[in-house]
Amino acid sequence: MKFTLTFADGVAYTSPDIRERDPGWASEDGAKRVGIREMILRMPRGIALILKGFEAYNFFVEASQALGGRGANIDAFCFCGRWRGTVLSWRIDIKTGKASKQISQYGKEYFGTSTRGWRMGLMGEKAESGIFKIKEVTK
Repeated sequence: MKFTLTFADGVAYTSPDIRERDPGWASEDGAKRVGIREMILRMPRGIALILKGFEAYNFFVEASQALGGRGANIDAFCFCGRWRGTVLSWRIDIKTGKASKQISQYGKEYFGTSTRGWRMGLMGEKAESGIFKIKEVTK
């Protein structure tokens, strides 16, 4: 599972597999870029989550403490888009592979609390999101 951020200037950043290592949300070369136009998460079986046209975007990992206190288990990945004070959050459960969608007020997007790490999108765009079947293109 990798996500791709496409910026207003056409530059794109594709993360490493987010299940295996730091996806680079705040550390990749494009972290200083502004104006995310689109975020695409490519999932198994040719499925993609697409968010585009939002004023701001966020991504975070939901984890739980492993029994015995040894490390943490990744439970889910959350992809968010903010538009006019509202946040659309998509949660992808790692164990089941199911996606769920939630709409909340900005500042209450994660179980009634705020999140950090928001990155600017494009103002004035039409916000859209969804899960789609895609055709993989190989080079």
